Formats: sequence, C-alpha cells, structure tokens
Amino acid sequence: MFNIISTSLKTGVLTEADPFGSHASFGFPIIDFSRCTACDECARSCPTGAIQAATAAPGLKTLSLSYAACIQCRQCVTACPEQAIGVAHDVEVAAYSREQLARTASFDVNAATGRGTLRQVYVQEGLSLPESAARLRDRIHGRLGRSLHVRQVDAGSCNGCELEIAATTNPVYDLERFGVHLVASPRHADVLLVTGPVTRNMEIALHRTYEAAPDPRIVVAVGACGCSGGLFGEGTYAAVGGVDRVVPVDVYIPGCPPRPQAILNGLLVAMGLRQARLGA
Repeated sequence: MFNIISTSLKTGVLTEADPFGSHASFGFPIIDFSRCTACDECARSCPTGAIQAATAAPGLKTLSLSYAACIQCRQCVTACPEQAIGVAHDVEVAAYSREQLARTASFDVNAATGRGTLRQVYVQEGLSLPESAARLRDRIHGRLGRSLHVRQVDAGSCNGCELEIAATTNPVYDLERFGVHLVASPRHADVLLVTGPVTRNMEIALHRTYEAAPDPRIVVAVGACGCSGGLFGEGTYAAVGGVDRVVPVDVYIPGCPPRPQAILNGLLVAMGLRQARLGA
C-alpha cells in the first residue's frame, strides 16, 4: 500500500490540462494550391481517392482533397513534384458534414505546357472548427457538465479506432472530466460513436442500435472508414461504406485512426449539437 502511494506521489498528475493545445505527431496533408500546377501526381498516388482530379472544361481543371477519405499515408506528400503538399498537425478536425472536410481548387491550364495556374479555392462555409471547439470548451464546466452518455458501435472496424477511443478514457486524456461517459446500452445513450465501414453483416445491427437510442440522438462517425468507407470503399460486396449510408450522421471525425484529442473534440462538438436540439 505504501509503495503504491509513494509511486503515485512521485508520478504526479499525468492528465493533460489542455489536450487540444498539443499537436499530433502525424496529421492530414495540406495542399498549398498557390504552388500546385495541377499535374495530378498526388491524385494518382492516393490509395483511397481522397484526392480527386478532374477536367471541368477545356483548359480548366479541378483538384479536391477530402479528409473524410484520407488515411494519412503521406503518399501524396512524397509524390508531389512541386513540393506543394505539407502535413498539418491539428487535432480539432471534427466537422458537421463531409463537405466541410473537403477543399477544392480550380486551375486554368496552359495548353502548350500543360501546367495549371490557380484560379479559385472553394471551402464549405460554416462555423470554423476552432471556433466550435473554443465555444464548447467555455461551456463544458457549466450546465453541460456530466450530461453526455456515449455508446460505441463497431460496424466493421479494424480495431484501430477502438484503441484510440479506449485511450480517451486513460489518465492522460481522462474523458470523464468533460462530462462524457461510455455506456453499455444504446437505450442509455445520447450519442452513438460509430467506427468502421458498415459491413453487410452489421448494417441491420447498426440500424437497430440507432432506433434503440432515445431522441434527440446524435451519431458521430469516427475514422476514415466511418466517414467515407476508407480503403474499403462504398457499395462493395462486403461493405455498405460510410456510416451515413445507413443512419444519419451529425458529426464526422476523420483520421486513420483519429488521435484521442480529435475524438474528444468531436464529442464536445456533438455535445453542443445535442444541447441545441434540446433547445438549451
């Protein structure tokens, strides 16, 4: 007993005071469209189709990057001949829609050289993710505290996202200090935290779990597979695809897998959304 107390005193408090203040060791690619020449090398190197190149019209190309499908493999970073792709380290990456996770640029293409010149960048309008996170952090110690119950649903995951979700409950990230609790039954849950591409065998189970959760239920898709089907795609023989192909999704947390801080951020975003639906 004395050894345990002594070890605890020497170890001190391990919990991160501000988990959102740290930076992930690996993150999503970020394209500097001003340096991009629309050569399409990044799109050809992407294994999940997160980067898409298209010819919108003669002399006009578009290039889009969707974090919903990105597995953070960095193949695009090494493939870019212009070194226009870097790596971001943000952990506040949750969004309310797939569109908010995408960035698209259009380019005027020189017919003689084949090189593109940036024309315009398109970004989904809405409340920025840092603003959402800051607003929720200001409220978590108030009446939102101790109010969110989460049921995690594995709809076909490789277990990578589950490991990161489990990490949110350890002493370092301490999920429960934000008033978020994991529960065993969807009938007790405010939020369904769904991982994996929804397999054909889990489609009915996920739908029944959603129906069992009481209103106003919130669904959070976790990971690239949950957001878009990831490497497994959508509409294949074995998988339906992203969670939103089976049940409505309110918050998307991209990543392969997302960091514990990103999952925490997504749950806080979901907490604010549920309060809004309750008329708080």
